[in-house]
Amino acid sequence: MKTTPSVIAKNFDEVRTKIALVDGLVEWAELDVMDGVFVPNVTWQIADDLRLLEGKTKLSAHLMIEAPETVVEDWQSGADRLIVHLEATDDMDGLIERQSVHCPLGVALNLATPVAQIFPYLDRVKLVQLMSIARTGFGGELFDETVFDKIKILKKGYPDVKIIVDGGISLEIAQKLLTAGADELVVGSAIWNAPDPVAALRQFQTLSQ
Repeated sequence: MKTTPSVIAKNFDEVRTKIALVDGLVEWAELDVMDGVFVPNVTWQIADDLRLLEGKTKLSAHLMIEAPETVVEDWQSGADRLIVHLEATDDMDGLIERQSVHCPLGVALNLATPVAQIFPYLDRVKLVQLMSIARTGFGGELFDETVFDKIKILKKGYPDVKIIVDGGISLEIAQKLLTAGADELVVGSAIWNAPDPVAALRQFQTLSQ
């Protein structure tokens, strides 16, 4: 099971600083991109900035934005994968068709969205990100254990689909998610709010060793 730090930033300098701190320590870092429409908060969201980043860690862009189909090509040019919300688009089929080999597409589901709504796409999408907090786009939210039911359903019906869980994850919860079969955890506050973020990251990484 992989641990992926999430990066919420108001500007690109903050993005660059956080990515540099974990570069080479993790396979992925996930950039939370919010437009103030699909979710209330607003973050840095200039896709072209990603071309300025150099490092070993791959970049996942979690697009918490309305109508991601209008900007997907912009983000494909700098990110290594894109995560788009099923609830944010009326053209998921079109988005899937536009995914590229170098930048595959994953689909995120808000906590309240029934997992069955993603079934029609799982023949073409092999990455699902399950939100495990009630309010998508907010840091420091409480983990909701109903996500375990979604994991169980996906593991049984679609064993080849990679499952990412995002939101409210502590070390104790991470251990439960490992047991449940999650493939990757996106962790924010538990890393960045720690006195030593790198040490906190390494604690999560030891769970899967």
